[in-house]
Amino acid sequence: MAATTAMANRHIVSTILHHLSDMKYKERRQYGPDQPVEFLEFRPTLVPAILVNRLWADEGTAVLWRRYPRLPALKIIAPDRRQYYADKVQRVFVVNSPAGSMEYLDGLQWPNLRTLESGVDFARHGEEFRSMLHGGLKHLELSGYQSGDSRHFENEVLPVVYSLCTGLESIRIGPEIISEDDSLHVIALYDLLDSVPSVTNIELKSTNLVGRDTLFTRLSQRPSLEGLEIDLDPGLTLVPLLSQPEATMFLALKRLSIICYPEVAIALPQQLSNIEELRLDISRIPSQPLHDDLDQDLLDSVLSQLTTCQNLRLLQVGISQLTEEFPSARLCPRLSGDILVKLSGFCPALEDINILVIEPSAIDGANISTEEFDAFCRNLPRLRALTLKLNPVTTVVLAVTALQSLGSHCRDLETVRLKLPCELPNLRISKAIPRIFINGQAAGGTSQPVEPPAQYVSSLFPNLTHLAIVRPKTALYTNDTYSAPLIDADLEEDIVRSWAYPLLTHFPRLKILEAWGDYSGSESESLNYFLPTEEILASTWEFLSGVEQDLWEGDEAEDNSSWHTWDSGEDWDKAELMDEFMPDY
Repeated sequence: MAATTAMANRHIVSTILHHLSDMKYKERRQYGPDQPVEFLEFRPTLVPAILVNRLWADEGTAVLWRRYPRLPALKIIAPDRRQYYADKVQRVFVVNSPAGSMEYLDGLQWPNLRTLESGVDFARHGEEFRSMLHGGLKHLELSGYQSGDSRHFENEVLPVVYSLCTGLESIRIGPEIISEDDSLHVIALYDLLDSVPSVTNIELKSTNLVGRDTLFTRLSQRPSLEGLEIDLDPGLTLVPLLSQPEATMFLALKRLSIICYPEVAIALPQQLSNIEELRLDISRIPSQPLHDDLDQDLLDSVLSQLTTCQNLRLLQVGISQLTEEFPSARLCPRLSGDILVKLSGFCPALEDINILVIEPSAIDGANISTEEFDAFCRNLPRLRALTLKLNPVTTVVLAVTALQSLGSHCRDLETVRLKLPCELPNLRISKAIPRIFINGQAAGGTSQPVEPPAQYVSSLFPNLTHLAIVRPKTALYTNDTYSAPLIDADLEEDIVRSWAYPLLTHFPRLKILEAWGDYSGSESESLNYFLPTEEILASTWEFLSGVEQDLWEGDEAEDNSSWHTWDSGEDWDKAELMDEFMPDY
């Protein structure tokens, strides 16, 4: 009786369907023997729930229209019913201008719309979408090809935005909005930003704007600005201003993603006292000569300036091309262990660290000792994700203890991507891991599984879902593309098992095992092995041998009719008009 009553309660039904709609799960998929394995995300379909009765149909279609509206579906809905569905919509995502007429949008109002991501050509279809711009809209993204020039965008589009979207909190202008040969001066944005003081997040990266340094300086004094994405003008114009210790800039800024010169990246952090997420993409016009120590020690210089960023939770530093020869496979940026230790002391709240260098280069980690890396890990107990693109040739000693240090001190880690030749067989294994059989039978020959220790061994990484290390040097793998190693079957099995048991012991939730290049440092290709513990011996052998994951079986039927993703249209094809024909109960 209680269950029946609950299932007839509109609030409870709505809550159930919202939870169902929020669910996600991932599955491996291989569409053919010559196709790669993919790791795809799915949502449960709402169709069975919508078919229960009228109440469930009402709430189910409301969820679909609120979260994943499909505007072309309005074409086949009776005109007097279209507003009923438009009232439910909270988010609209339009990749590009729809083909054909959009008369089905005429006269509709969107009172509950809060997010609009538009790739619409405003010169052709702006009027049809004008009613989506109103005071209740909070997040606006403008992107996609525009047939109108920059003058049209400045004189027609922007005035409509700042006159109607008076409650806007976030705006993003994509790179395609302004064509490469028709730039727009940043002055055109001033009226918009001044007229809508509620805007706290601005994203303008890769947009063809003139005077970006001027805009950056102006935005640094915006008291409510919390998020900014921008690429600065090439050059050092801002360095004197940023270097002034008495300058008051970005007092409320929490998130910054920026493309800039190295000197700007070094001077900038002292103005970011409240920053929580910092993404630096450092580059220079490559025709300039190498600035020897400045460039090669750039990582140390930037990280050492983060002393005032004590609230930092996410740090991403990427070094792109600085000169024609740097970074390169021969010349790599250096990173020192003492700087890593200082960074972890300056910023103890760090949860996500990502330090990368453009291909084919990597980070020279020869100056990182095992003791320094252990201290770095010990200072960051909240760390959830770590990516360090190290040159494996320079970090042989560190590779022996890196995983042990991370697992001992950073128990919340979910992603570890270390371009290191880590040796998993050196990790202790647990007796709780059962013996691995092949096809349900013990393997033949003399090979025996590794004897487990007498005591229980807890997992070093109980929450880790993504592990990336370089493919190690074993008898199974050679980086010589002209020859494959010949190996005794028993030895091959012993090697595979010696890696499989540590994977099962220390990575119980592993979903992605990534081979991030190989031990030589010359191979940069990355191969992913999804859900490796489901076929632990096969996945381990593939990882060690340098072959792609293969799940295909010869007699496997190519029937994908049971797989329906949230964006495949399946829910819409069956449920978008459910409210139109469900009888009243």
